Amino acid sequence: MIIAKAKLTVRAVALATLLLGSTPVRAHGANDGKPTQLAALALPSAARADWQQWDSFLTFAVKRLAQDLRPAQRDQMAEVFLDARYQLTQVVSSGAADPVPRLFLDSWDRVSPILKQSLTSLSPQTASQFTGFIGSMDALKNLAGIGGQFGLFRITPDSLRGAARFLGTANVDPLAYTVDIDGSLRTLLGFAEQLPAARPSAIEQSGLERLRERAAASARWLAVRSAHAAEDEFDRLNEWVPESRELQDYLLVVQKLFNETSDRVLAKSSLSADHRKIYRQVVLSTGWQESCWRQYVRQGDKLTPLASNTGDVGLMQVNRTTWRSLYDVKGLNGDITYNSHAGAEILHYYLTRYVIPKKEDRQPGGHLARATYSGYNAGPGGIARYRGVRQSATWKKVDEAFWEKFKAVSAGQELAVKSCYGA
Repeated sequence: MIIAKAKLTVRAVALATLLLGSTPVRAHGANDGKPTQLAALALPSAARADWQQWDSFLTFAVKRLAQDLRPAQRDQMAEVFLDARYQLTQVVSSGAADPVPRLFLDSWDRVSPILKQSLTSLSPQTASQFTGFIGSMDALKNLAGIGGQFGLFRITPDSLRGAARFLGTANVDPLAYTVDIDGSLRTLLGFAEQLPAARPSAIEQSGLERLRERAAASARWLAVRSAHAAEDEFDRLNEWVPESRELQDYLLVVQKLFNETSDRVLAKSSLSADHRKIYRQVVLSTGWQESCWRQYVRQGDKLTPLASNTGDVGLMQVNRTTWRSLYDVKGLNGDITYNSHAGAEILHYYLTRYVIPKKEDRQPGGHLARATYSGYNAGPGGIARYRGVRQSATWKKVDEAFWEKFKAVSAGQELAVKSCYGA
């Protein structure tokens, strides 16, 4: 038995060595005469693509491929992409040593059928590009099946770049990781509205005494009820963690911010009156659930954005990895108005793009608000989580906690959020 295992391992190493050599392996179906170098099956010492390179590659590929897809297929790609981003956030935060193979396999299993079904509707040139890309990715998947049995499979940067070449990479590095806003990605996902300008504060330089002075000034300002624009009022929130005596005033300002943010998002929405009411309540409830209506917490004599260990940040706990290049990271961190708008926009997106079309309110135990929050928390594939679909004990508690807050908000008791502060 030991000898048999040894022979099997030797064969696996020989196969890996062959595949890592200079012999080109042609992607199945490629008809442009260009061989694809597959360096995916790697020995332990070989370089491997990190999660940022994988995320960049997937973003690049989805955007390029979606340009030539029909609207329904484009929507499918957008859903796969968002689910992949949510999965990436969870896998990376788990500390997995090499998460890329798993991320690759899960994403490609969903992307591949969409692309293969699209081939008959494409021009010959575009179909050729798609076929080459599909062949190279299928080859990587096949190698994963072989090498994974021996713990030898790794996806390398070269293998990703090789697949990306079928889609055209002139003057573009498909693995370049950036947090800059990507307008084409926003358009693909259906976020067509222009974002408000972020106004990051200088909280890092504010001492505790200065913070208290500004908070007191803010309270005095509220008593006077200046006729100035609300922007000035909301700017004060960027340097305000309330003392207990200021809590009521602080929460009233945040409530006003949520209401005006909802107004802004709904200005161009086609939601019915009943759905608009639910949406407003979802925004308030999500802010309560995610942050207790806080953008910042106090650490020593400074304020710092409220953040989780998975990268969620600020008032609406918008995740910086999941929503990379869709929102400005500095704005999410440093501007409560920007963070509020981002979270409210995402909630509207899930409600209108997934929850209502899927008729969640007509499902056994279904509810539009609960489904919207589940999507916000878990991605398009998690819309039905609150109904027990792939719901763990931990997420069950989260979903039930949101439901209790939503019921309070629906009853006009949103200021009960003060219970978070021991009040």
